[in-house]
Amino acid sequence: MARATSGGWRPWRRWSTRTRLLVITIAPVVAMCLAFLWYSYQSRQQEARAELAERGQVLARMLADSSEYAIVSGRYEGLQRTIRDVLQSDAAIWQVALFDARRRPLLRLSGRAVGAPERRYYEAPVVKRVIWIATSAAPAGQQGMTIETVGYLQVRMAPQALLTRQAHRFYVELLVACAGLLLCGALAFRLSQGFDTSLQASLAALRAADAEKRQLLRRVNTAVEAERQSIALEIHDELNAVLVAARLEAQRIAALARDVHPPALAQDIGTRAQTIARLALGLYNSGRALVRRLRPEVLDMLGLRGAVEEMVRQYEDSHPDCRFACQADEDLDGIAPEVAITAYRVAQEALSNVVKHARARHAHVRMARRGGMLHIEIEDDGTGFDAAARREGIGIAGMRERVQALDGSFALASDPVAGGTRIAIALPL
Repeated sequence: MARATSGGWRPWRRWSTRTRLLVITIAPVVAMCLAFLWYSYQSRQQEARAELAERGQVLARMLADSSEYAIVSGRYEGLQRTIRDVLQSDAAIWQVALFDARRRPLLRLSGRAVGAPERRYYEAPVVKRVIWIATSAAPAGQQGMTIETVGYLQVRMAPQALLTRQAHRFYVELLVACAGLLLCGALAFRLSQGFDTSLQASLAALRAADAEKRQLLRRVNTAVEAERQSIALEIHDELNAVLVAARLEAQRIAALARDVHPPALAQDIGTRAQTIARLALGLYNSGRALVRRLRPEVLDMLGLRGAVEEMVRQYEDSHPDCRFACQADEDLDGIAPEVAITAYRVAQEALSNVVKHARARHAHVRMARRGGMLHIEIEDDGTGFDAAARREGIGIAGMRERVQALDGSFALASDPVAGGTRIAIALPL
């Protein structure tokens, strides 16, 4: 029940590729065949009822023409024999009834039809035709032919026989259609064997290529981080040390310049020495900032949670127009270094994009550890953009590749109308 409530019952997700191909191939054919069979069945039902109506009208007119003498003469033996012969020859006639001009019943015969009769009946008038010849015996004023209705004949039909015959024909069509479907299914099953094998081989090759790409990206990112660390160490150990020495020497020169004569020259030397000291200090601070960007030492000292919080605090201090906030779980210890550096770099690039492009008033970073995954969300209320229409930049592509190299998931959502951008990543731990 829990599974049906949360994810829905979707058994096709467990189907193999071959089964899905067979369903995709055969399902339209089965649907088309069922539609054709339904149309054929309805058509045969309508055809049977139309034939029954036509036959009832013809029988009513024919028997009405044969009933004129019986009604006029009052002798019904011959008419009864005629009607019985008709009833014996047609199993669809349920009843034949004869009425006089006032619709009083004169004769009623039932046939051998099975099943219930139709609600409607087919009626034809029984007319008497008299041809007057101009003789002395003819009544005065009577000439030509006169027509008089002397009775009515009704025929009621039962559709069971015709419907049964049409049903037998439909069963034959159904049997042929089922045989055709079985043949198509067997042919599709046979053809799918080779296709499934080649498709599985292609999918396996694609998965292998994707895994190789992820491994290559992981190695490249590892090599890049190692090179960054090496450059950071060179800057820290060599360049920064030289800058510190240069600053100290400049300060020493400024101190020695006080003993130089004339005083104007001493002041000029001291000023230039102080300028050199300030420049060396500025370069030293720039080198320290560059080292932090190349290799965030706070990541090694404070861990992922502390490093991200420190980065958010720095953005908060350096960009007063936007309020930065960080919310992180306490349990973020023991994360693998490559996972930690990837999460840190993604958060770093996302916040950099907020500052450069979003023009946001608020930005939030959330980190949580759930179900063996590290979830990170970076959200802002900036201008937003059309993520589907806009081509990904280097920063977004780099974030996506970093995450996918660790078999993680990367999602980007942005609304150019309402504003705001949200980046969500999940990294396996």
